[in-house]
Amino acid sequence: MNNENVLPPSELDTASQSSIQAQVEYTGMRSTSDFPRTTQGLSRAQLEHHYKAMRNSHASLMRSRGQLQRRSREFSEARLNFLNTLKTYEQRLVAIGEEKAEAMRIAQDMHQELEAFENKQQALDHLLHDLEEAKQGYTGFWSILQINQLIERMKLLLRGAS
Repeated sequence: MNNENVLPPSELDTASQSSIQAQVEYTGMRSTSDFPRTTQGLSRAQLEHHYKAMRNSHASLMRSRGQLQRRSREFSEARLNFLNTLKTYEQRLVAIGEEKAEAMRIAQDMHQELEAFENKQQALDHLLHDLEEAKQGYTGFWSILQINQLIERMKLLLRGAS
């Protein structure tokens, strides 16, 4: 209410007093501009009305403040939980990345071993083929010499030399 709308005490009737009481029942927050700047020219009923309205507004404001503080606290807790969850996920991702890198190293090592085994297998096949040719094609001293050379190559190959 503004000062312009304030009636002198003599003009207040019971209907206006009941409307004042109905307005006081509103428990929401009200702007300070809703209240008169000074108490001059206000009747006792108007003063009581404004006082009750101010108390109701203050109570509503305090409830809202309490709710805001509670929600801020809940939000802070939820934020901390969220950050902890993110940190846990980050740690899991790092662990998974390390495991993946280790698996890649093992796979590369196995691939290299398979290639080495394949190379040895091909070399053995080639030696066996040469041995078969030596057995069929030559007789005598040169055949024995060639077979001995092939056996030496097999020994070297089986020891790990390529």
